Amino acid sequence: MTWSPLERWRADREYSRASRLARAGKPGEAVKAFDRVLAVFPNHARAHGQRALALAAAGRVGDAVRAAKQAANLAPGSHAPLLILGQIHYDAGRFEEARKAFSAAARLDPENRLVQAYLGLALMAMGRAKEGAGLLKDHLLYANTGLEGRLLTLAEQYLWAHREQAKSLEEQLAPEEGGRDLRPAGFGLRLASAMRKLVLLPLAALRGRRARLALLVEEALSVHDLEGAIGALRAAGGAGADPEWVALSLAGVYMQLRKPQSAAEQLASLPGEAREDPGVAVLVGEALFESGRYEEAREPLAVAAERFTREFAPPYYRGLCEIALGQPQAATPWFIQSCERLHPHIAEKRLQEMLRVSGL
Repeated sequence: MTWSPLERWRADREYSRASRLARAGKPGEAVKAFDRVLAVFPNHARAHGQRALALAAAGRVGDAVRAAKQAANLAPGSHAPLLILGQIHYDAGRFEEARKAFSAAARLDPENRLVQAYLGLALMAMGRAKEGAGLLKDHLLYANTGLEGRLLTLAEQYLWAHREQAKSLEEQLAPEEGGRDLRPAGFGLRLASAMRKLVLLPLAALRGRRARLALLVEEALSVHDLEGAIGALRAAGGAGADPEWVALSLAGVYMQLRKPQSAAEQLASLPGEAREDPGVAVLVGEALFESGRYEEAREPLAVAAERFTREFAPPYYRGLCEIALGQPQAATPWFIQSCERLHPHIAEKRLQEMLRVSGL
């Protein structure tokens, strides 16, 4: 059967539309669009493969596996459909089936680093860490967010089970990478502090007690005097300072002191509309997560991840919620978001930590 140029053009346009829908997180609509492409080109191997990924994202794992196998049959010389098949099996927790698919892809293209790394991922998930670690290490020099997201799921699942031996993410990351800055104040900050005390505090006192207390809070925070900041904030609250400002500031200080339950208590006092602010949602989500309230932390972290599209922390913590709730495969899309954002090497750091904890 032959197809007219117009039909081909429509099918190409539909393929582009289907791909956009998949990227936009609308897998059900993407599947229907790929179906329209395949109605014109039933032997379009790439469309079958992308349809398989969309089916998997929509939760139709059995249909996704069949679609991926069909793509592999249509392109027997290509590793790409087998890579997709392996990814679908891996995300469904079928690690042996994933290993078989990745091994078949590696036989077709033995020099492909991405294929080798996915094979390493499957081996590690099966407990064959020594065999898989080298393959993954080689690949992670070339960032691939899909692979890194799956690796984060594997690493966090392992580290969660060995959290007494594992370090926290904040202890691994430098402040410029998103870690917490626990260093003492340097000379420049101390000099600024002295000037603030000598010049600004007397002027603030002329404007009243609340203004002076607000400056004392700023002063304590500037030199990392967290206990002093708590005292000044409580005094400011007693003097009639804005209660939302006091609660948010106290919550931030408590998080730095690693007292998440106290932070969560402060944030619980905020009105509902304030907690819906994405900046506040980040703090709420992390405080609830660190307090072990994983189910409650899900929603605010999802809100923050949606609004702050350049921040890696909200989707990272959202993925950790799924790990803590015993649903590691659900963590993958959140970890992929995290890898796509400001800090592209989180997965590599977690792999290093996983290998350290496992003694490899």
